[in-house]
Formats: sequence, C-alpha cells, structure tokens
Amino acid sequence: MKRLLPLPILFLLCSLSAQDSDLPLQHDLYHFVDRLDIRAYTEEVIHTDLKPFGRDYLAHVLDRSFVSEMSYTERLWYDRARFQLDDSYAADSLGKGIFRYFYRNGRDFYQVNEARFRLFVNPAFRFQLGAEQHQYTGEGLRQNLFTNSRGLVLRGTLFDKLGFYSEIYDNQLRHQQYVQNRYDDVRNLYGETSVKENVPQSIFDYFHSSAYLTYKPWEGMRIKFGHDKAFLGQGFQSLLFSDYAANQLMLQLQTRIWKLEYTNYFAQLIDFIPNKPDVLGTHPRKYLAMHYLSYKPAHWLSLGVFESVIYGSQLPTGERGFELQYLNPIIFYRSVEQSLGSPDNSILGFSGKINLWRRAQLYGQLLIDDLNVSQLRQNSSYWGTKLGLQAGVKALDLFGVETLDLQAEYNRIRPHVYQHFNSSTNYTHFGQFLGHSNGANLQDVTMILRYHPFPSWNVYMRFSQMLQGLDEGGLNYGGDVRVSDQFHRASDFPQLGQGFALQVTQLYGRLSYQLGDTDIYLEAEGRYRVENGIRSLQMLGGLRGNLATNEVRF
Repeated sequence: MKRLLPLPILFLLCSLSAQDSDLPLQHDLYHFVDRLDIRAYTEEVIHTDLKPFGRDYLAHVLDRSFVSEMSYTERLWYDRARFQLDDSYAADSLGKGIFRYFYRNGRDFYQVNEARFRLFVNPAFRFQLGAEQHQYTGEGLRQNLFTNSRGLVLRGTLFDKLGFYSEIYDNQLRHQQYVQNRYDDVRNLYGETSVKENVPQSIFDYFHSSAYLTYKPWEGMRIKFGHDKAFLGQGFQSLLFSDYAANQLMLQLQTRIWKLEYTNYFAQLIDFIPNKPDVLGTHPRKYLAMHYLSYKPAHWLSLGVFESVIYGSQLPTGERGFELQYLNPIIFYRSVEQSLGSPDNSILGFSGKINLWRRAQLYGQLLIDDLNVSQLRQNSSYWGTKLGLQAGVKALDLFGVETLDLQAEYNRIRPHVYQHFNSSTNYTHFGQFLGHSNGANLQDVTMILRYHPFPSWNVYMRFSQMLQGLDEGGLNYGGDVRVSDQFHRASDFPQLGQGFALQVTQLYGRLSYQLGDTDIYLEAEGRYRVENGIRSLQMLGGLRGNLATNEVRF
C-alpha cells in the first residue's frame, strides 16, 4: 500500500499540461477580448465573466479567431494583442535585441526559452508627475502629485506543467486630495494592505506584491493558488465580486466543459482593525467561499449563477477556525450556513449578457443579500430587503467609426447590502469592499468611451455620477459596509440615498501610447471631480511599464 499511495500524485504530475500566468486585471487588452466576443470573431466559446484570464487560454482563443473577417484596423490590433499574449508567437520574432541579451523578442526585457523552462523578466514601474487644484469654501489648495513605483515582474513555466507569476514593486506617491481624505477616515488605501504615511507631506509609502502558481491536472480544468484577486462580470463595477480590495490568499478551481464554466474560489481575508498597534498581534482572519456557474449555449448568450459566503474565525461561543463544510465544491452554501445555525454572511447573485447584431451587448447583475417576501409585501421600504441591480450596454464602432466603443452602466444598491449582524463577517477584505467600490445605499451612472485609432494609441474617457446616503447623526443608514446592520439602524427607508447625501460627478480621461511591442506606455491623464460642490482638477503624465492601469473608480 505504501508503494501504491504515490501513484495518483505521480499520475497527476505527469498529466499536467502547459501553464502560464494571467493577464493582469484592468489591462487594456480585456477590451479587445470583449470585441472578439461581441463580434463573434472566434469559433471558441469565450466565457468572459470571471477575470483574470490565463494567457494560454487567450492565446488559444486568438489562434482560433476569424482574422479574415476583421477590418484592417482590427487586424493590426489583433496582431499586437497576439504578440503580447502568445509566448510561442513572440518567440518567432527573436532578433539581436539590445546588447544581445535584452528585448530579443521585442517584447520582454529578458527571457529564457528552453525546452522545459521558460522565464520572462520585465521591469515594473510607474513614474508620474502632475498637479491638483482642489477648491475648498473660500480658498483653494494646489499641490503637486507624483507616483514613483519600481519593481519586477517575473512569470514563466517549469517542465511545461507548472506556471508561476510574481510581481513586487515599491511605491512612493502623493494621491489626490479626495483619496487622502478617504484614507484619513478609514486608515487604509484602496487595493493595498500595509501603508506608511509621511503625514506632513501627505506621501504614502508601501510595497505591493502578487504571486501565484497555476497548473492543469487535465484538459478543461485549471488550478490557481497564491496571492491575487478576481473580478466577476462585464461591467465597470461588479456587485457580486470585484477587484477593488487588496490581494488575498486564494485558491481557485476553474472547470470548462461543454458550454459550462464552473469556478470555485476560496480565500483567507483580513478583518481590518484601524490603527492597530503591532503589540496586539495580527489582524483577525475571516474566510470566503464562492462558486460561480456560467452557461453559454451560443456566442450571443451567457447566463450565470453566483453564491458566496463569508465567515469569521471567532464566534460568541469561542474560536471557530476554518469551516471545512464550505470546501464542498458543489453544495448550496445557504443550506450549509443554515445547518450551522445561520452565523455567516451569504450572498446569492445572477448575471447575464446578450450580444446583439455583432455590434452591441446588453449585460446585468442581480444581487440578493437578503429577501423576506412576506415583509416586502407589507412594506416596500423594509430595511431587510437587501438587493442590488446592475444594467449596462456596450456598443461597438459608434457612428460607424471603427474601434470607437461606448459603454453605459447603471447600478442601484439598497441600504445595508453587504452588511451583516456580525460586523466581522461583512463583505470586506482589509476594510475594503468586495462588491461595489463605494458600498451600498447608492445609485450611479457611468459612461465610458474607448477609441483605438492606431495600433499604438489608446484613448479612454469616462463620465460618472453617483448619489449615496452615508451615516449621519450617529445613525446607520446602510451605506457603510463595515458596520453591523444591527448598529443604530435608522429604521426603514422610504427612498434610496437617505442620510448624509454624497454626490459625486467626475470626468476622467487617459491617452496612452505603447512603445513598440513592449508593455510600456507613455500616458497623460486628467480628472475633473465635483464632490458636494467641492471641485478638483488633476493632471498627470508619465511612463508606465508592465503594470495595468490603476484607476480610482470614485
């Protein structure tokens, strides 16, 4: 028996197929994949709901695309996308490079391309300079803005079986005033964990890191483990699971078979304690279990079902630890949660998209955090009706202009969504929201214009408006996800946005120029923002290399 025990493990290792890393979230090429799906330019059934996508998977999709149906501009864009995503395709372009060692394929700073070992090394950096004019009542504030990020990105494969990815970079930057104000309130910076602040100069200093391994035990299944995050949906925002929060320790199992894609996602989260002294030890842990089933019967239609549960390591009865019952990959989490005595925070959701005329896409999400039908019939303003709705549309080649694409989106989230009676099990990680980037008790409208006139040029513009009701007078109006829904609740809600009304309008634009076939960009960006009558204008310009755009949503 001792000799037979290792055989399943040996079989697993011998059957692994080639693996690689993911295309980083917020990368501009995700829009190109959207176009492939809407225009039905590929015979591959693309499940585009859960991001990030694996590079190998995207290279396979591009290899099976109908290039002959594309316009001249689209073919140029396709060639550039394939060169960036397909390592084998890029390897065919080997040349002398710089000093015979660097940028030999025109894309990667340094590479090793052996039979059983493939490595790509690139510098990671973001250098920006700019200024902000921020107007307070009766006076104005002008400050210089800057970003100084330096580090490395390494990715590759071992033995054609194991994929790996690691990025780490150091940051010093001065953020816009409204980001600084948010940090002063909640003591954390969106997308990051441990942050040091130089208070007199308002400079943030922190490390950012991400690292994971991937492998395929058999065709159609992919396993990923490490420190990363994900985004679910077609929208600018995701009500179900977004990438707004910091990276988390995660395990993802993704299975594609027939017209289905099924994903299990398990994560260890942090129950953030603001201003915690180091002598108190670590932040408390909490855990997330999530699964999502996507069904795509045709190129033009996709439907999805989502469920997640967040549970803490502490209960009034004592230490709980990891809940093994949620490891069941196909069980209905709500039934488990009820059998345990309903101590946890579960969410149910639905998503869908319809591609029309190979020119447009309708998409949406429905979030159900809590729903009491009998109470809802008696009182439509019942506080415990926790629902969220997203509706959006994407239109390609607007006004007949190739690659001029429009996206419009509406989100509406009732009060107390994502909250829980136990504040340690709210829908957050490190004090940052796992759903909509601003929480709940809100509605917003977003319009995005994208234009890719030439292979190296990319234009991005976004207009957005949001109304949100925040806590006021010591009452909980259901907008702050981090507090308990039993804490000083302000009774029922006859209308959305009750409490202190936060109104934000902003216009953001970014112009990017890609240097050669590298993942390096010259960029200029600007933002005009109005928050409750306070206006601010920010302008930044600089150089970004091998890092995705780091866009502040609101």
